[in-house]
Amino acid sequence: MEEYEGITDPVQQEPGNETGAESPESTQSDMDAPSIEEGAEQTPNGSDLPDEELRSIVEVLLLVSDKPLSVSRIREVLDGPAPKKIEEIVAQVQQRLSEYGFPFQVREVAGGYVLSTLPKYAPWVQKFYSPRIRASRLSQAALETLAVIAYKQPVTRAEIEAIRGVNVDSTLRTLLEKRLVEIVGYKDVIGKPATYGTTTEFLLHFGLKALSDLPSVEELRRAGSDA
Repeated sequence: MEEYEGITDPVQQEPGNETGAESPESTQSDMDAPSIEEGAEQTPNGSDLPDEELRSIVEVLLLVSDKPLSVSRIREVLDGPAPKKIEEIVAQVQQRLSEYGFPFQVREVAGGYVLSTLPKYAPWVQKFYSPRIRASRLSQAALETLAVIAYKQPVTRAEIEAIRGVNVDSTLRTLLEKRLVEIVGYKDVIGKPATYGTTTEFLLHFGLKALSDLPSVEELRRAGSDA
């Protein structure tokens, strides 16, 4: 640790200086000492960086982020580039991944960007994570309840049960524990029952950018008839 000159030993203090006040030399030495803030490395403004450097930074952010990276969050970190510029940089990152044959892709999910493996590697990824996948797999009852909530939200428990024709207490509890659904409000009727809706985790789980990406009921019916 750096030693400062001019600090007197308390035992050697002169008479009349028993109040513990600092000497002028000590005060000046403390003032001259560099602060942590002064020595901290400053990151440049993102607007001043070349595209190649911006691409590398965005790649790093995608790699270390544990949730979808929104344009606003990237802009906050880079401190400068306009949203349109950031979208262009993300597109360049995807282009570079494709050109160099990397087994990754940039996907837009749940209002942000994520770095994910290419679909053709899914069998190996699933095999690697198979115990965890089995543990997190939803039952048919949970999937049916989740579908009702996704398409009818905001919806009450009683409304879900009226559609499904069965008690949904257990499956609803499971969906809440897995953070796929949440209470989004209370219906303005007698008893003020809670209403449920899907979460960002739901979008992530099913790889959706937004709820508008859900297939329509008619599309589901056609898919079912073609199966």
